[in-house]
Amino acid sequence: MTDPLPGSGWETLDGLPGTARVVVCGPSGPDFARVISGCLDRELATVPVDPHSGEARLAEITNRVAASAIVDGRGGDWSVRIGPGAGSSDSGQMAGLRFVIFTSGSTGVPKGVMLGWDSVRANAGKIAGVVGISPDRPHATCLPFFHVNALMMSLVGTKITGTPLAICDKFSPREYFRQIGQASAVTASVVPALLHRLVDAKPPWPDSLEFLVTAAAPLERELANRFYQAYGPRLRQGYGQSEAVNFSFMMPLLDASDFRDHYLRRHPPVGIALPETELVIDDGEVVLRTPDLMNGYWADAAATARALTPDGWLRTGDMGELRDGFLVLRGRRDEVINRGGEKLYPLDIESQWRTADLAGRGVAVPVSAGPEGQDIGLVLASGSLLGTRGLSGSVRTTPLAAEARGLLTTSTGKLKRREMGRRLAGRREDPARYEELLVYAARVAAALTASPARPQGAQAMRLWAQAAWLARYEVPTGAAAVRSVAHDALDLLAEYWPVIASGAGDGSEMMRQRPGLWRRLMTEWPMASYAQLACEVLSVRGLLRGPVLELGSGVGNTTELIAPLVGDGLTWSDGSPELVARGKWPGRGVVFDFDRPPPADIGPFAAIVATNALHCAANKAASLGWLRSLLVPGGTLVLAEGSNPTTPEGMPWALDFLFCAFGGWWDRTGFLTRWEWLRLLEEAGFSQCGYSVLRAGRHDLGGVVWASNDG
Repeated sequence: MTDPLPGSGWETLDGLPGTARVVVCGPSGPDFARVISGCLDRELATVPVDPHSGEARLAEITNRVAASAIVDGRGGDWSVRIGPGAGSSDSGQMAGLRFVIFTSGSTGVPKGVMLGWDSVRANAGKIAGVVGISPDRPHATCLPFFHVNALMMSLVGTKITGTPLAICDKFSPREYFRQIGQASAVTASVVPALLHRLVDAKPPWPDSLEFLVTAAAPLERELANRFYQAYGPRLRQGYGQSEAVNFSFMMPLLDASDFRDHYLRRHPPVGIALPETELVIDDGEVVLRTPDLMNGYWADAAATARALTPDGWLRTGDMGELRDGFLVLRGRRDEVINRGGEKLYPLDIESQWRTADLAGRGVAVPVSAGPEGQDIGLVLASGSLLGTRGLSGSVRTTPLAAEARGLLTTSTGKLKRREMGRRLAGRREDPARYEELLVYAARVAAALTASPARPQGAQAMRLWAQAAWLARYEVPTGAAAVRSVAHDALDLLAEYWPVIASGAGDGSEMMRQRPGLWRRLMTEWPMASYAQLACEVLSVRGLLRGPVLELGSGVGNTTELIAPLVGDGLTWSDGSPELVARGKWPGRGVVFDFDRPPPADIGPFAAIVATNALHCAANKAASLGWLRSLLVPGGTLVLAEGSNPTTPEGMPWALDFLFCAFGGWWDRTGFLTRWEWLRLLEEAGFSQCGYSVLRAGRHDLGGVVWASNDG
């Protein structure tokens, strides 16, 4: 080895005992590769660390492995300093240890994978044989050496075979292909995240290059098709894990016909097993046995026992199946969406979304669905959620929550599905309960429209028309009555209808006939579900840590949920001074009519929330603009609203005609659909919109729409 900077402490490494841990942190490139190679020559155990991890992460890993030395190149000049484990002879040292690789963390807390030289050399040699890495076939990589793909196949594979290695330390499509051509490289590595950029740029294919090897993250059929259109079938996908050194499976190089069959018409496979690798599919999980296995996880016997069986099988946590002799992956076991006992695989869902002409790249993630368990979430890499409207045709794959521009990946492009899913939430209601309420409401609506009391004014006529719409609903037989406060309110409407029809009263006077009924209606099922979902969204997105403004607090159905979480940072408001005066929550109450510019003495806020309130705005576009001005940069507006209609066939929301008895409803459009809200939010300048659905079987009851302020 030629040390990158002789005289800068490299003699420290020469004095370390074999298998002592050396943390290497710096920009990936030729110098990083030379440091790793030098540590291998000295029989030291290298712990590569992503230089973007941060100082705290570097210190944590250094202390966890009791590193004897740290080789640091983050400042541009490589140097060596003594680590906390220098001079110790701890039991963590073991014969043959060459690497401790910390996993990417896409499936939980990163674990330190311990790899011995025998396993590393054997796996790299097998890959070299399968790929064709040899002294007369130069290899190239643009991938970082702090991950196993480049570390094992490219660095160790070329080192043990004496093959020239071309290193592109800063990826750009044209520069990578230029360097491949300059080095006459025959094979080269890539990952799907970089393939996207490559097929966008479409630089000329290097004359020497036979094919690219892609791995580290799933290859989507759409991306494979784009690559094929640009460069033909010159792509091979592989699969493996750090726990098995690197690759365990590799696709052969296919001709154009077979490539189209396996990569384009169906989900791309990851290949056949490397020599000496055994495969079983256990309850859908890929389980491997190979001599190229880790020694275990660093200082984590429990995790090691969960991953490795006593007879040497590795539980990968990946779900897969064999198709035409090739392994096809279906996602991580802990990313499978368990919806009421039904297992839904993200890759299958994404394939169906593409068939439904989803605009842009959509990623399926597991999200909380309230008491009902999990459901499907959607994260768009870019673009507008308005393009997801076409996914609502199938309840089975319709997202319960979605976010635009919220894609999270590891540095190698692996999707952080669970992390993305934890930022989303939806809610499923008991479909039988809502269906029964709908049946009851339809019966009341039919009785109302058959009443001799005919509507006399504009409000009464609107109410009667909405009732007639619902009365056309075909009432199923045998529905069991489950009483709720909504039933009581519907009974009162039927009783009070002659007064409303004549124009002598409205909903406010109607509710005075039954003191306490209005508060119960707004704070019990079904209206309470909107406040509960709003609070859940605020919580999972971390929006209750800063100052929060609530609009239209009214009787406080949302206020009572968030007030204990926000405390004095809460400002609750209403257009009615009487309602503000009655509030007894932490923080302060202000009179704020969102049909007018906000008071000068409030704001800015990290979050603004309104539950079943903003549909009452006379000029919604103007109101959204005023609210955006009250948010800090990056602040979020959260709107919990019902939706009308609730089905693609046009079924009205069960209580729509009831609320037509109230001003601010019948004359202000009532509930909008989420697509109307999303359009208004985008037009008002909000970004990174999202939504959370309140669903009852086939009925989309609205839910939450939120959007962030770019500032």
